[in-house]
Amino acid sequence: MRVLIVAASPEPIANLPADVDYVIGVDGGYETLLAHGLNPDLVVGDFDSVTGDVPTDAVRYPSEKDVTDLEIALEAARGHGATEMLVYGALGGRLDMTLSNIGLLEAYPEMRLITAGQTVRLVGKGRYELPRQDDHYLSLIPWKRANVTIRGVKYSLDRHDVVSHEALTISNEWDAAVADLLVHEGMVLVLSIKK
Repeated sequence: MRVLIVAASPEPIANLPADVDYVIGVDGGYETLLAHGLNPDLVVGDFDSVTGDVPTDAVRYPSEKDVTDLEIALEAARGHGATEMLVYGALGGRLDMTLSNIGLLEAYPEMRLITAGQTVRLVGKGRYELPRQDDHYLSLIPWKRANVTIRGVKYSLDRHDVVSHEALTISNEWDAAVADLLVHEGMVLVLSIKK
């Protein structure tokens, strides 16, 4: 099940996918959905970033809590059987919230963080095919430390140890229709960044 989740980042969102099975508005993300002509199936949050009316059937949480509004939405998506979560409005804005949202990728591997021209996901051990995007860079950032092989790109690697404090795997480019990523050890953030 493909779930669209829209959070309340102040960055504008140009387009939202329509080919989804379920839609969740997170706090001020509810207003973003309405602005795009989408009615959410579920609205959650403490609603500290909503400027208009909150729907009467919204699931309200106190502002003082041990989880973020996005975490609540992700758990709700899992509860509805999500196999893919497309999360908009969770990058940009406050750096602490952005970093926290990136950290959530470890607990929710079915999640993709998407913003204007950028997509972020976290992958663990395994093989991944990354289709070419001509107007994007392909960057890999190890989640601390990883060992990877990457082929089908301008700068390939073979069973190479990569660490988070080195920029070796930033701004690569496809030179084949599909890049082939093998994560032998560790976890890697896979970023597609518009040039």
